[in-house]
Amino acid sequence: MKQISVKSEISSRANFVLLTGSSLLAVLALGPGWYADDVLAPFHWHYLFYSWVCHQDPSRSFDFMGVQMGVCSRCIGIYSAFALGFWLKAITARFEIWPHKDLALGFLFLFAGLNGFDVLINALDIWTNTHYSRLLLGIGFGLMASIFITSKDSFSPML
Repeated sequence: MKQISVKSEISSRANFVLLTGSSLLAVLALGPGWYADDVLAPFHWHYLFYSWVCHQDPSRSFDFMGVQMGVCSRCIGIYSAFALGFWLKAITARFEIWPHKDLALGFLFLFAGLNGFDVLINALDIWTNTHYSRLLLGIGFGLMASIFITSKDSFSPML
């Protein structure tokens, strides 16, 4: 009985860290539109910070308050939905509605494949994706990633 409470306490601390960190990343991904002048925006640290994970193509990025976001439309969907998943977990923690890891992993692979397929058919000029199609696929992937991280184990808990 003592192990379950210790495991639960560690789990709740980890979820809090993930909730806080993912929320911070999602807010920072909005870019310098909160406070920057349009002329100075490309030189802000937001772009340098996210440049190693996102191409930040201006033609594939939304504007926030008149300034290009720190990430592209797909990445803003991933970051915001990733944070949303941890918020949903925090809100629904008392209810036993969270899926098992195998189901969450299946949906994570599905959305990863859909994102890859979207990139491929756009590169082959079969389909031209839009800001919103990239955003929706990013939301699906980000949400499934956070659900997978916080999902229940596939095996039964120790009693």
